Amino acid sequence: MQLNSNALGLAAGILGGAFWLVAMIISFLTGIGEITLTTVGSFHPFFSYTFGGMIIIVIEHLVGGYVCGWIFAKVYNKFTQ
Repeated sequence: MQLNSNALGLAAGILGGAFWLVAMIISFLTGIGEITLTTVGSFHPFFSYTFGGMIIIVIEHLVGGYVCGWIFAKVYNKFTQ
């Protein structure tokens, strides 16, 4: 069975970006998880606990998730031929 590299990349990117978007919005509205998000976000370049930081981290995860999913599918397809 062959994996569609583009589809897996898009799915991984969208899920990663959506997770951070939802987590940041909930944290902004309720204050829950501010310390956790700030700590984890410190590993990401240009991240800050602001609206702009939320946009940056969502874009990073959209791109990073796509790349990781695409590479995973390519490697998987290579080894299952």
